Amino acid sequence: MKEQIEVLILNGEFKRVRQLMTDHDFLEFEEAFIGAAQNTESVMFYTFIVEVIKEHESAELHDLAFLLLVYPLSDVTDAFKAAYYHAERSAELTEYKEVKNLLQLLFLYTVPEPVLTDRQAYQVAKEILKLDPHNKIARDLMKKAVKNMDAGVVDINDLGRSRNA
Repeated sequence: MKEQIEVLILNGEFKRVRQLMTDHDFLEFEEAFIGAAQNTESVMFYTFIVEVIKEHESAELHDLAFLLLVYPLSDVTDAFKAAYYHAERSAELTEYKEVKNLLQLLFLYTVPEPVLTDRQAYQVAKEILKLDPHNKIARDLMKKAVKNMDAGVVDINDLGRSRNA
């Protein structure tokens, strides 16, 4: 299925790819889709997902867009910022009750140029720990965020607030 998806996406045959998505288990489709995108690194894969989201928005489609942006398309300028949008939207659609979605947000704190501030990472980690008190990733990243905040790392948003005070 991976090769079929690759050819169809690159040829812009989105209706046929949509049919494959409908005909197969979503996780099976997702794996083949990400694999095909990995082979080509084409933005056409992202274009397809955006089209499908326009038709029927769901957390799982935003999750797929997130995966696409942080893996095969991560070298695209601002891919992690776009991935933040999809992770945040997925978390909203699941009412911030799914650890998986919150971990996607927290992942964006670990990238070379983090998309989340220390304060945001702390808040997300706190929400994860409410749902899963033993989550090691959230606990470790919460400690990192607290350490950075204690070290006096300044959030650019805090600078703007203090100037206006």
